[in-house]
Amino acid sequence: MHGCYASVNKRIRSLEESGCVKKTKAGFEASIYEPTARAYMVILLNSINLDELVMRVDEDTASAILAAITYST
Repeated sequence: MHGCYASVNKRIRSLEESGCVKKTKAGFEASIYEPTARAYMVILLNSINLDELVMRVDEDTASAILAAITYST
């Protein structure tokens, strides 16, 4: 069982470092984590058709998305 705990703990640390989960509070025996907006965005982007999204957004929204994408690269 110790191996499972170590694996989960390592993965949670990785998710926290990537900004996908954040610690909300520490309980008596364990910390409590919740997904961040980044995590919800990843889930959403994996479940939508990007071609449809591009066709539905207005010019201002498309510009904002483009700016966010080009800023990060």
